[in-house]
Amino acid sequence: MRQRFLQTGPRGLSLCLCEWGPESGRPLVILHGFLEQGAAWQTVAEQLGRRVIAPDHRGHGRSEHVGAGGFYHFWDYIPDVDAIVDDVSNGEPVDLVGHSMGGTMACLYAATRPEKVRRLGLIEGLGPVDMADQAVTRPRRFAAALQNLPTHTPMESVAYAASRIRRFTPSMSEATSLRLAERVTTPHDDGCIWSWDALHRSPNPLPFSAERFAQSTQAIECEVLHIDGSDSIFRPPDLAQRMTKVTHLTCDTLPGGHMLHHDVPGALAERLMRFFE
Repeated sequence: MRQRFLQTGPRGLSLCLCEWGPESGRPLVILHGFLEQGAAWQTVAEQLGRRVIAPDHRGHGRSEHVGAGGFYHFWDYIPDVDAIVDDVSNGEPVDLVGHSMGGTMACLYAATRPEKVRRLGLIEGLGPVDMADQAVTRPRRFAAALQNLPTHTPMESVAYAASRIRRFTPSMSEATSLRLAERVTTPHDDGCIWSWDALHRSPNPLPFSAERFAQSTQAIECEVLHIDGSDSIFRPPDLAQRMTKVTHLTCDTLPGGHMLHHDVPGALAERLMRFFE
């Protein structure tokens, strides 16, 4: 895995890009999920046999935090994706993959910049559950959180941080969890703390609207593959209806849960290769 930093513009941030494969050819850009990191896709990327770029999103991994007065809303990430695509694409449309939160980002980007995406792969990526009924309660929680910003609780060791990662992804090996934990922790007293921005623990004041999101997915012009995990508990109850809003959609299911890139990396890589080829 190669790593480099990209400055995303005069109003942007410095983002860490994880890269695999040749340094030329049509790039495949992978957008990771909430509180993950680009390096989490290493096992899949190494099996794709092509140029792969997986950024750490703003406030995640080794990328820069937004700083005072900044926030992390879905649309804040879209200019970052635009800067990454412009940097790696040589003016050609890219292939794009998004997992979970990264899938929502990928949909919004493909709808906003249809000329820059050749094909789109989504892994459990058609948005979270609808939150339209929280239009009042979430802003109130957000306002209250600003009075007492969240902080990270110190951890005793990187090994303990790795065990926390495995708690949410039981299929992950101890070696992989240690490798990932080393990237997303910083020393603190005699232990460590997470390096991702604690502001992510604050509630978003803009509740996710499936109806508004559908307007974006209807605007996607490219071929789309959506892959579900057969045992996932994160599937929104209206997923079938959301799928009808994507014009050029192929659906598939793989054995595993929400974290298919850890549960079945080989099968996932093989399915993505067939779609993008």
